[in-house]
This record gives sequence, structure tokens and C-alpha cells, in this order.
Amino acid sequence: MRTAVVVLLSAAALLSLTCGEWNYSTLVLTAQVAKTLDPESNTATILLAKTTIANLFHDDWMETPDPGDSVFSPDVFPVKVTPVSGATVTLNSTTVPANPVPGVYFLAAADLEHLARYDLDIVTQDGKHVTARGFLPDSFSILAPQPGDSFGPGPVSAVWTRADSAQTYVVGITPADTASTAQGWADSRTDTSCAIPASAFQDSLGTFIPGDYVFSVSAVNGGWNKSGLDLFLSGGNVSGALGVFGCAVHPKPVLIRVR
Repeated sequence: MRTAVVVLLSAAALLSLTCGEWNYSTLVLTAQVAKTLDPESNTATILLAKTTIANLFHDDWMETPDPGDSVFSPDVFPVKVTPVSGATVTLNSTTVPANPVPGVYFLAAADLEHLARYDLDIVTQDGKHVTARGFLPDSFSILAPQPGDSFGPGPVSAVWTRADSAQTYVVGITPADTASTAQGWADSRTDTSCAIPASAFQDSLGTFIPGDYVFSVSAVNGGWNKSGLDLFLSGGNVSGALGVFGCAVHPKPVLIRVR
């Protein structure tokens, strides 16, 4: 997931290249504020990096292609991703400490309140300023399925209560057994219900895989679930960088049996 975001953001940066430059560099960011309801946990996670893209049109870098070539060089889109350490990161004036992993900033036991606004502010060592904002959705719960429910191999209906300030709901189901070959399923909704397709309980060949599955719903405000097209065209919902910042609430997932 993180690799896909970096590649996509790098492609967006590529559009800004001009023939007179040797390379183009930009900050990329993915950040989230998350409140898990059961067991309760409040966290803030920020991933900050810089991408540098070589100028594809520079005569000294790119050799003249052979007209008979049908395959591009693997280096035709050379992108270097460098984690950004040493930045000052604050969330509503609370400092988000740097993680031992370069480019990662993480705050545990954050003081998060439902329906509150959260402002992210980042200043890098070289003076770059990045800002973003979001609102933490209200508490909500999954109404169906209920823990322990048992279903056949067909679609499964799911319903949850509405969370104020939620712009979208990210839903998903995965096999409880990590060794399972079932595909699982994930999607987003703006209403409070969905139908889990039967294919979620099948492998890639369409074979039904019985067993326990975990269904989850997250209420999201901000750019957590920005589409790839939105990132490519607008750079996400962050000022001063390409990327996304979102606030999400996670109720307790539901374990069901599919037989």
C-alpha cells in the first residue's frame, strides 16, 4: 500500500518536469489520526519522504532509443525516494515524536476527541512547511453481522450506525486464518450498509473457502481513502506536499463463521 502511494505520487510529480531541469523533487506525505474504540487506542502516524525524479528529456541522461525496440528500459522512470528525518511535527500543538525508522513520526496515547478538529503542521530542517486538517468522526457501531453469526457461501449483508463528520466508510473482510487462500474484500461507502460479495469467501480460482472471517468498518474524514485519480490530478488534501491526511474511527471488528 505505501509503495503504491509513493509510485502514484511520483507519477503526479512527473507532470511538473520541464526540459530545462535536471530533476524534480517534492515532499510526499501519508498521515493518519486514528481512534480505536475496543480496545481503546488513540494514535497519530506520519510518513514523510522526498521523491526525486530525473529529467527524462535531458540529452546527457537519455540515449536515443532504437526504433526497433519494443521494451522500455526498467530505468525509464528513475525515481529516488528518501525518508525525511529531523522534521518538527505537531498535531494541534502536540509534538509527534520521530520514530527510530527514518521518515516515520508516531504518537501513541494521543488525546483524541470525537468531532474535534485536528491540524497537522510539519516544518522540515530545510524550511519546507506542510499543513493539513481533518475532523475525527463520532463513535459508531456495527449492527450486522453480529459476532458469532454463521452464514452460507453467498453474499452477506452488513449494516452499521452513522458517525457524524464521517465522509466515507471503509469496509473490509479478511479470513481470520492468515494461511487461508480466500481473497477477502474491501471497498468504501458513503451510506451505512453494504453487501459483502460471495467472492470474498473464494480463492482466486473461485473455490469456496469456509472458515472464520473478520469484518471491519472505519469511519473516515479527510484524505484517508482518496482515490488514485484524485491523487494524480490534485495531489491529495495536503498543503505544501503531495499526499493525504485523514482522521478515522475504528469500532471493534466482528468475527463471523462462513460454512
